[in-house]
Amino acid sequence: MDTSLFHLINQGLQNPVFDASMVFITNNRNVLFIAVLAPLFFKDWRKGFLAFTLCMGGFIVASSGGILVKHLLGRLRPCHALENVRLLIECNKSFSFPSIHAATSFAMAFIISYFYTPATVPALIAAFLVAFSRIYVGVHYPSDVIAGAVWGCIAAGIILIVHNRLKGHIKS
Repeated sequence: MDTSLFHLINQGLQNPVFDASMVFITNNRNVLFIAVLAPLFFKDWRKGFLAFTLCMGGFIVASSGGILVKHLLGRLRPCHALENVRLLIECNKSFSFPSIHAATSFAMAFIISYFYTPATVPALIAAFLVAFSRIYVGVHYPSDVIAGAVWGCIAAGIILIVHNRLKGHIKS
């Protein structure tokens, strides 16, 4: 099923608009989150700086944990394991599971939505587009991005729990 869904997205949805936009999104994922966070940062720079700092913490935890799992499981990317993959970007030699792009995007989206409820939908749309783009460009299976999204939310939860405990400890 994972391979069938991969082929459906990678080949079945092929069109020039997606080709250009998915390559842009996958290569510039942080631009999407800066676009979501920047207006909020200027509204209240202290809250924005805190959210930005915690997003960076979420990014680090999500990517570090994801890289560890990649090396433990060693799943090949579809561009190395399957024939007839429409590859729109370079096929990295790192392993596939989980998607670090999806993990870091969902970690940042989760943290942004914690601080700015009105930004929840744009942040989640950005995270979804990044995750989807990884399948579309040919470098991840759907299960890679789902696992990455779940891990990203867990990583963000860890960062927010630590933040809230430290915040309570400092005020005491």
